[in-house]
Amino acid sequence: MTLTLTQLAQFTLGAVLIVLLPGPNSLFVATTAAKVSRAAGWRAALGVFIGDGVLMVLAVLGAGTLLAGGSVFFRLLTLAGGAYLAWLGFGLIRQGIALRREARPSAAATGAEPTETTLTMHDARYSPFRRSLATILLNPKAILFFAAFFVQFVHPDDPHLWSNFGVLAVIMQCISAAYLANVIAVSARLGHRASGRPGLVIGAHLVAGTAFCLFAIKLASASF
Repeated sequence: MTLTLTQLAQFTLGAVLIVLLPGPNSLFVATTAAKVSRAAGWRAALGVFIGDGVLMVLAVLGAGTLLAGGSVFFRLLTLAGGAYLAWLGFGLIRQGIALRREARPSAAATGAEPTETTLTMHDARYSPFRRSLATILLNPKAILFFAAFFVQFVHPDDPHLWSNFGVLAVIMQCISAAYLANVIAVSARLGHRASGRPGLVIGAHLVAGTAFCLFAIKLASASF
């Protein structure tokens, strides 16, 4: 490894700032932990770790060059990524509306609040890992971002490229893991407390769905 302590400190600070930036990945992990379970949140986080690892490798290999300059591939990928985020967002909004419709007759018939079972979204077909991985890999801006960030510390011609990259990747993933661990813990706790409050659950679905739709618009607009 040829990285100096100053470079490692600079990279660590930059990585912390990057991880703390709000984005669809952390939002998906938080939503999954709150809606389903803490374990599901960690499965979503695993998708984030693997997806980030793939993007970091692609960035070092020069995939950012392929996506630069408004290429057709870049435009197609941003449109696909935006469509996928919009699909996730509209799905959450539809579920929120459905829960609201279910809550009204249930409360009217029994005179009580809907049960926790009615408000949860645990579904055997729900795959947090695959969905979080797709969210990351369909975001070409993430590849460009990693490329712009890593190129300041590693260079393809460096004979110690992969040892330096390995150290930096481990630092990035450790910071990400620490952050997502807190996101999962807080979100799962909030989800558990909100399970008996249908208004909060419905509102959370609508807010999260709207946020995903806004991320979709932001990503898709990058192709124009």
